[in-house]
Amino acid sequence: MTAAEIKHLEQWLEKANHDLIAARLIIDASPIILDVACFHCQQAVEKYLKAFLVFKKLDFPKTHNLDLLLKSCADINPVFAVIDLFNMEDFAVRGRYPHDFISPTTEETEHFYQIALAVKSIALKEIGTM
Repeated sequence: MTAAEIKHLEQWLEKANHDLIAARLIIDASPIILDVACFHCQQAVEKYLKAFLVFKKLDFPKTHNLDLLLKSCADINPVFAVIDLFNMEDFAVRGRYPHDFISPTTEETEHFYQIALAVKSIALKEIGTM
């Protein structure tokens, strides 16, 4: 990878890490704001998957569609195929507005956080150290 490509990849990973940190802080805060924590989990997963595709030098559409991104990653490396994202994608857009409010439980939120950690682990392992 060129220096510019490495910097671009590092930026995707940094933003993903920030979303993961934000999710944990929100989960641990009081009062707890679970829908926002789920949004940050969704965003972290989206960015880790996109970082993997950037690493593989593959284009991807501007999308929040986690299933599409996950399938693109799994087509390259089947290790991604074991991930079940459940309904995490709902928090990308749908759950962001009052007319479509989603109210996750603490258990669901923690589950989404664990999924985000798993996606991070797989993506970083596949990307390796730069």
